[in-house]
Amino acid sequence: MHQRRSWADRFRSFVRHMYVERQIYIRSHGHVQFISLSPLTQAVFAFIAFACLTWVAYSSVNVVFKEQIIAAKDRRYVKMQSSYEERVARLQSAYDELNGQLIITEERFLATTKQLEEKHEHLAMLMSQRQSAGSTLDTMRRNYAQTVSGQTVASANGNTVLMRVDGTGEGGAELVHTTARPQQQTANLERFIIEAPQDSAVIDIGELAGRAERPNEVVAQIDARLAQLDHAQQGLINSVEELTDRRLRELKSIVSMTKVVNPDDLLKRSATQSAQGGPFIELAGGLDLAGGDESAFAKQLFRVSQNLRKVADLEESIARMPLAEPLIHYRKTSSYGSRRDPFNGRMAFHSGEDMAAPHGTKVYAPGAGIVTFAGWRGGYGRVIEIDHGNGFKTRYGHLGSMNVKAGQKIAFRDVIGKVGSSGRSSGPHLHYEVWFDGIVRNPSKFIEAGQYVFAKQG
Repeated sequence: MHQRRSWADRFRSFVRHMYVERQIYIRSHGHVQFISLSPLTQAVFAFIAFACLTWVAYSSVNVVFKEQIIAAKDRRYVKMQSSYEERVARLQSAYDELNGQLIITEERFLATTKQLEEKHEHLAMLMSQRQSAGSTLDTMRRNYAQTVSGQTVASANGNTVLMRVDGTGEGGAELVHTTARPQQQTANLERFIIEAPQDSAVIDIGELAGRAERPNEVVAQIDARLAQLDHAQQGLINSVEELTDRRLRELKSIVSMTKVVNPDDLLKRSATQSAQGGPFIELAGGLDLAGGDESAFAKQLFRVSQNLRKVADLEESIARMPLAEPLIHYRKTSSYGSRRDPFNGRMAFHSGEDMAAPHGTKVYAPGAGIVTFAGWRGGYGRVIEIDHGNGFKTRYGHLGSMNVKAGQKIAFRDVIGKVGSSGRSSGPHLHYEVWFDGIVRNPSKFIEAGQYVFAKQG
């Protein structure tokens, strides 16, 4: 505080010393006059003089160094303009690069999605073909369930193929038969699951773009989703191929169990398998039907489609084979082969299987076909013969009554007659024969194979 006062005193002392009251004397015509200048007036004039001198100095410097100042300003402007243009060029380059990447990504995305859509269409047709391939036996199983004693109309899952291929050998696949819990076995055979990713497989481009901070993240996420879809489609066709191959082996095993025809030979008899034609047009350059960029997928698709066609043809052929039992409840009294004749006691050949049942028991057709004979024939008594196609025929003897006539078309499990004791018979029973290519066969082999196709419930 004391030091501040001393400085103030010194300043006031300096001002009093410099700006004391002065007088200017003017003498004119012998007269003397004076002008008194107060300290304030002197201070104002001093300030004005200082301002004028400063302005003069500034103006002089501008006049002298005008060219240098203008040149410096021009250099600074050029530098700023160059920097701005360089920045604009970098932004334009980045934009062009991003736009190019966007176009490439868009083209790649469209190509990938088109490829996935084509695969999806092929898979949809394949699944439709697979569904239709199993419809024949499914219908037969439902019809079979209706004829079981005390059984109402069953659902599609009520009666199913009860078979499991444990191994294959020269004699065909080994079948393990069981009648326990057929629904679960059907699920094991028929069901397939595509393991889906944790998040949704639906691609929401807007959502991905909104969440990603950089365009590359959007592209990476879209590629990941497309890869997941492609993996799911590949998993689907792999599952269908595995199930189709297993189903084909099982159907071939059933045919092999009859011991009368080879499955491949039976396929050759199928009308749909041989119904092909058209002019021969050679492919340019020896191209494969399943060639191209998608050769692996297309070849697999073609292979599965061919196997599904074989499955459909086999099921159609099996549907016409006499595999079902003509009676629901019966007691086997005589087998196929040599036996002692019940009337004269001598050894003789028995061409069928005798199934004892009460009078009036309904006799069902074990397969669709056409009645070729219905009437009386010697020791057979009242007899019906049915042609099932593909070389298979069945004969039903000793009937008490007949519900069909020659030339009539019958469906699977239609009632064709009733058990009786007509002809050379010792009691009410059904004499059942199975013929293939004009040779009588063992009916028990067909019935045993049919047990792997149909499961009795109730």
